Amino acid sequence: MSNVPEAGYQDVMQVCRNGHVVTDRLHGCPEAGCGHCDRCGAVTLDRCSTCGQEMAGAVSIPGLLPVGGRQPPQYCSTCGAAFPWAARRQPPEADPNNQLDKLLRRLPRVVQQLRSRWGDRPPFRVEDERDLEDLLRALLPLYFDDVWPESRTPRYAPTTRTDFLLARERIAVTAKSALPPVGEPQLAEQWREDVAYWHGQPGCRMLIGYVYDPEGRLRDPRAYEAALAVREDAWEARCVIGER
Repeated sequence: MSNVPEAGYQDVMQVCRNGHVVTDRLHGCPEAGCGHCDRCGAVTLDRCSTCGQEMAGAVSIPGLLPVGGRQPPQYCSTCGAAFPWAARRQPPEADPNNQLDKLLRRLPRVVQQLRSRWGDRPPFRVEDERDLEDLLRALLPLYFDDVWPESRTPRYAPTTRTDFLLARERIAVTAKSALPPVGEPQLAEQWREDVAYWHGQPGCRMLIGYVYDPEGRLRDPRAYEAALAVREDAWEARCVIGER
């Protein structure tokens, strides 16, 4: 009888108590398992200690091996008990607000680099919010897994606009432009409508407005960010102005 698992077979994951994945093919490749983690020395487990349900690992596809590594579950899918690593705090650099803030503030650098392209290809230029939406659609998945486009037609826009909801983090991102003829008063008016829309969405706990200002038309960016910030109980909205 062949020991090769059938297509679609769900293997088992082994994880140490500190959350390091040892293997996600414990049955298909048992020699990869171990009693203690080779990174931190902690004891390993392959099932929920409360109900005994095995942790789901890689799905077997004959002739192919998994690429990359799965993240360990935080809670048991059967009884809901927390695994030992679930209560551990993420390092500051993994905080989604910090990641998003850094990405948005450096977006003008991306635009600047794309102006110089290979051969006779035309340079990429940001002429309106649609170009900013294209950039966000391409770059947000670098840091966030579940990015959902949200189409809407605000009163200040002649056509449909696209915002982005980071579903797991419950953060919405909308693109704003300070290119002429839009100035500080117009941006503030648009922002009030954006806040009113997203404040009523059940899957959103925070709204981030990215403001593209390559010409430095906003006189005091940090003061302008502070003036547009909104906080109501557990919900908040703030703007991020890209660095020049």
